[in-house]
Amino acid sequence: MAPEKAIGMDQKFIKLFNGYKAAYGVADMTHPDAYVEANGKQKPVYRWNFEAFTDQVYSDHLSGKKSVGIQPCNENSRVVFGVIDIDPKNYADFNKKFYIDIIQEYKLPLIPIESKSGGLHLYLFLKEFTSASLIVSFLSNLLPLFELKPDCEIFPKQTQLTKNNESGELSPGQFINLPYYNKIERQAINPQDGTYFTFEQFIEVAENNLKKEKELKNITESIDHKIFY
Repeated sequence: MAPEKAIGMDQKFIKLFNGYKAAYGVADMTHPDAYVEANGKQKPVYRWNFEAFTDQVYSDHLSGKKSVGIQPCNENSRVVFGVIDIDPKNYADFNKKFYIDIIQEYKLPLIPIESKSGGLHLYLFLKEFTSASLIVSFLSNLLPLFELKPDCEIFPKQTQLTKNNESGELSPGQFINLPYYNKIERQAINPQDGTYFTFEQFIEVAENNLKKEKELKNITESIDHKIFY
């Protein structure tokens, strides 16, 4: 791939994963307190790096220099993506196909991506910044389809950023680790055959699945119709 085209794809990735840019998250598995649980889940030390989330930080993630995460909710309580975080109790017996089949059955605009620890993140991407609370509500209503409990993690975890009482600055809350670390880890899954989408394929699929706020209501109504009629 020509360098110019590669840079363009990187910029598309940055646009898809836009959010709070005054800091970025780091998952540090090299920290002395990091460990791997018996079920195989990695438990790094999560911390915020209070530096600007620049394009170079994204590039460092995509090139494998450092793994970073982002708070999807920006200062205006709006997001361009949301995530259902499926964290199984036993990673060895985790059946990703069940969730992918549900996405197919109900024609949900969700893209399944393997998480850093081997779980599954179901991503919803939006055409423009949309109310964070609306996106959390939409994703919460999908949990019963996947037989997930109401306390299943959904990002953004905060739909409004609060100010630190002492400094008066915004507290970033909680971040989610970005996919496609080094462009070959935490990849999206092709629901047709269970293979992984390359970085370039993922960008194309994500852009084809972008939704507007008004489309989400139609999706919810379509699900209700399929269930109750």
